[in-house]
Amino acid sequence: MTEIKRPNNSELLQRIVDDMSIIKTDIAVIKKDVTIHSDLVLDHETRIRDLEKFRWQSAWLTGLLSAVLTSSIVALVIRLVN
Repeated sequence: MTEIKRPNNSELLQRIVDDMSIIKTDIAVIKKDVTIHSDLVLDHETRIRDLEKFRWQSAWLTGLLSAVLTSSIVALVIRLVN
């Protein structure tokens, strides 16, 4: 009958240390990926805010053009009716 050799404490400790180094490496890779994705999201949000800001800055122009067009149509209808 063959007996299974049980590891001693130093071998177990070495396995734990090796596993911890692998875990630390994996965590570093995950942090790097999260940072990259976070930067992409922040850049995307910044561009959207800039577009919204530009849109609202030019909103007065849309209102003005709409008012001019409406008043022109009303004036034309009044002339045609009279």
